[in-house]
Amino acid sequence: MIIVVSDVHLGYEGHCNYKEFNDFLIKCNESDIEHLVLLGDILDFWRTKHTKLIMDPKYAEVYETLGNLKAKNVHYVTGNHDYCMMDIRARCDKAPGQTAYPFEISRTLRLSDGGSKFYFFHGYELEALLSPVFRGDIGRYERVSEHMCSSHSKTISEAESGIWDIKEDIARYVDRLQNDIEKLEKPPQDRDYINEADKLASSKGLYLLLGMMPDDKLVYGHTHKPYINRAGTIANTGSWVNDLPKEMPRNTYVKIVDGQMDLKTFDPRATL
Repeated sequence: MIIVVSDVHLGYEGHCNYKEFNDFLIKCNESDIEHLVLLGDILDFWRTKHTKLIMDPKYAEVYETLGNLKAKNVHYVTGNHDYCMMDIRARCDKAPGQTAYPFEISRTLRLSDGGSKFYFFHGYELEALLSPVFRGDIGRYERVSEHMCSSHSKTISEAESGIWDIKEDIARYVDRLQNDIEKLEKPPQDRDYINEADKLASSKGLYLLLGMMPDDKLVYGHTHKPYINRAGTIANTGSWVNDLPKEMPRNTYVKIVDGQMDLKTFDPRATL
């Protein structure tokens, strides 16, 4: 069994359902899980300073549970709000005898189950491909995300202050960049490219842009809009935040058994 969850946004003050997420992780520890995939934006370093987020006592139980996950394999795929985890992974790789951290950290992930192959990525890549500012440059989007994680700024001007070092020609795009940063700081459902992102995810040729295989089943998050397509080949994990439209499900995850994907809403009274 593979369990996939994303977009908890620990640190999104007043909006992250951290208590329910901790209950979910406890349920995971009570289940026989081959792979537990934390599919990005589990932590929200865009909105909260690293040390403040880690020292916040209300999240202490969640951190303890995260550090004691019992799935046979635990994978952390970085999102845009926790992209700095890639730097942590790099530093751990340099430490003698330490390669895994408490879990594996990567930008993307491939797993097989029940004869099907699955490709996991957070989903910010879709937004980068669609954005007229980033113009398909996923690397640039990641550099901006890394800066946003480190600046934990509250205003657009503060966020922009360190972006000029990202690329020498960035000044040519200053007006469009400011507009794009403003959009990035909005909840996903309020950003222009999110609806298009789900359409892009279903495109037959998407594998050519992402480096996946044509027959891979795709699992992503980022848009906070949970769904599985009719063919059962594409799934979005949804989110654990409460700033969503009333009609949109929350506290959702994807369960994969024998190659089949199932979109679930967490129920603390039920098994996963």
